[in-house]
Amino acid sequence: MKKPILFTIMALFLVCLNLRISIVSISPVLESIRHDLQLSNGIISLLTSIPVICMGLFAFVATSISNRFGIEKTIGYSLIIIGVATALRVFAHSPFILLLTAFLNGIGIAIAGPLISGYIKKNFPSRIGMMIGVYTVAMGIGSSICAGLMVPLTNSLSHSWELSLASWSIFAVIGFAAWFPILKKANSIHIPTKFKQVTKMPLHNKKAWLFTLIFGLQSGIYYCLSTWLAPMVQSMGFTEAQSGTLITVFSIVQVIFSFVVPILADIYFTEKSWLLGCTFIVLVGLLILIFDITNPWIATMILAVGLGGMFPLALSLPLHATTTAQDASAWTSMMQGFGYILSAFIPWIAGITRDLIPYDKQIFIMIFILSLIMFVTILSWKTEKNVLSYQTSA
Repeated sequence: MKKPILFTIMALFLVCLNLRISIVSISPVLESIRHDLQLSNGIISLLTSIPVICMGLFAFVATSISNRFGIEKTIGYSLIIIGVATALRVFAHSPFILLLTAFLNGIGIAIAGPLISGYIKKNFPSRIGMMIGVYTVAMGIGSSICAGLMVPLTNSLSHSWELSLASWSIFAVIGFAAWFPILKKANSIHIPTKFKQVTKMPLHNKKAWLFTLIFGLQSGIYYCLSTWLAPMVQSMGFTEAQSGTLITVFSIVQVIFSFVVPILADIYFTEKSWLLGCTFIVLVGLLILIFDITNPWIATMILAVGLGGMFPLALSLPLHATTTAQDASAWTSMMQGFGYILSAFIPWIAGITRDLIPYDKQIFIMIFILSLIMFVTILSWKTEKNVLSYQTSA
């Protein structure tokens, strides 16, 4: 690869590092926040649910903003929003400020996400699988670093969770510094407003709605397992330390396969085949947990393999179905917008299910049903035999 391409990939990687840190950093210090600010469990849960809902609602405006300012500049603005919102947490001595930072972070993430997909479509049309892998691995690494270092960082900063939460804004600064040359280069290429293509979301396209359902289901399954896997295995006899290690293994395996699977999908078979395969693997992992076929460690690693592949594959669907960066961003805005709104409610419904049904594996059964629906949904997706004609006719 040429140096400019490597620099662009590295800049994109550093930008994507920021897309989950502000959400994941809350979890390790959740109890400290709840205790210090005297919050109920219902209010404290909003710190993670608000960004996810925002990721759905504000994804709809990403295309409109990029039509006005351009993809590169809008991604830069989004990174500034994320950085400022994260830094403001140093002043989070009240629930209002903390919830406001969650809201602002959600806006920044919501706008950046679809546009990064559009940028990949625009600049790496023949390497979509690899670049989606870079995208998802960056988010996974950012989440893993944050989850692993949050508690030691808080302890080293005189147990100030406010300061430790705000310190993650340094990644936004680094990301913006890496992105700035790309932004500056895009600014030097002036396109008169009258020649800019205004793209709308494909609200009347059946395939776009199919992709939205697939994305929403896989995202909901992921958030549901991320929220409830640890409590569920604890109810099966795991200690807190063991469940924490289990979640770490779950995350690491996901990161590995979120990079490997989309690259393989670019070379072998079709994205539909890979999505079916990954969903089937998730179904197998859930069956192992439901019927105690073997220990939860093996089941968790199997689930991580399937989920690790599902997210980048779902993320790349609009990129393969469109021909321009603008269309890719519009399709992704719609897919992530409605998809994240759907997924935000699934962990909440799972919690209600756990309260109402006196059975220790009720959530695993619920996720199994959702995975089965996703499997049938993917089966109903009619793909064209000729890949080229599929891309140009979408």
